[in-house]
Amino acid sequence: MNDPDEIWQLGNWIARREDGAARLGWSGGELILRLHGGRIRFVEGVDPLELCRRLSCEPVGNIDLLEEARGLAKNGQIAETYAMGAAKELLQKSLRAWFLDPQRELEVVEGEPNDVEGATISITHTLVELVLSDTTGELSRSILPDLDVLLSRSPKFLDLYAPLRLSEEADLIVSKITGERTAQEVATRSTHGADEVVRLLAALVVTGILEPEPALVVGGDMDLLPVDDDEEFPRRKVPVAWIVAAAAALAVALIVLIWMMTGSEPTAEDDTVAVSNIGWGLVIDMGCEPQDLQRVLKKAQDNPKVVRPVAIDSGEGEPCWQLVWGRFPNRAAAAGATEAIPDGLSHQGFEPHPIELTGEELEPPTNPGG
Repeated sequence: MNDPDEIWQLGNWIARREDGAARLGWSGGELILRLHGGRIRFVEGVDPLELCRRLSCEPVGNIDLLEEARGLAKNGQIAETYAMGAAKELLQKSLRAWFLDPQRELEVVEGEPNDVEGATISITHTLVELVLSDTTGELSRSILPDLDVLLSRSPKFLDLYAPLRLSEEADLIVSKITGERTAQEVATRSTHGADEVVRLLAALVVTGILEPEPALVVGGDMDLLPVDDDEEFPRRKVPVAWIVAAAAALAVALIVLIWMMTGSEPTAEDDTVAVSNIGWGLVIDMGCEPQDLQRVLKKAQDNPKVVRPVAIDSGEGEPCWQLVWGRFPNRAAAAGATEAIPDGLSHQGFEPHPIELTGEELEPPTNPGG
């Protein structure tokens, strides 16, 4: 089976938006891509003369593909958009060869490339277009040779996905990515063609927007907890009464500890705060349909410092998205802050309501009401 390790490493590097250079080697050639802010500034390894032949232009004499394209535009031979478009097609041809070669190599180094005057190319758009346009399925099989991999959203999912401006159908498919479903499950449960879904998932994996994790397969002969065969210890059953007594003793110890720290007997409310202490927010928009999902994600993308999207189960096995604003110490504080919601954030006709938050959802960039 084709090992996609280098491909996944490339996607991870792209998603981090780190400046530097990537050397992609394969049996038929080599590419060196120099990136800044997710955009390709220089490309070595593609013959610039091929670009001139494709565009029927006189060569400028640059050894770098994109420098040649910018040079052709600068001397007025051809519009920059056409020159860069043709350069991107040549780049995609080489990238395809790298993806399909089992002997591919990847080396990444840090460092900011030189400034350029003129156009650059988005590495994310370049790869997404390449994979989505491959109806043969060869590229998607190289990226996801085994569909039994769990898929989750990268930490920068919204920043990376929103600029692609894909279709509502794509948004709906991506909304099913919860970190608990494999690529196979997402593809087979979708109402869209499985091949199309797999191409979309592969395109988002190779750009680091989605992160794959191989499913753990435990063989029948694997000994997870090896023991010494020469020594056998009889299993003893613990009486249920002992378990109940231990739980009661632990509860008493906690009450005594809280009393010693606060100087008073804890109430039920105090105990809840001490144990959970997770916080509350206000749901100001919500969507399950594709158009609603786009609206929620766009608001989150446009206002990352004040709102965040939170996935919930619709009750029918499909996730919905809530747009959450603020962080508050309790339900009452959240409910009393509805008048403070910034204009334009709450969806018209939607009734804001408090929601209890957990985990990473608790870390908004700003803290209204806190």
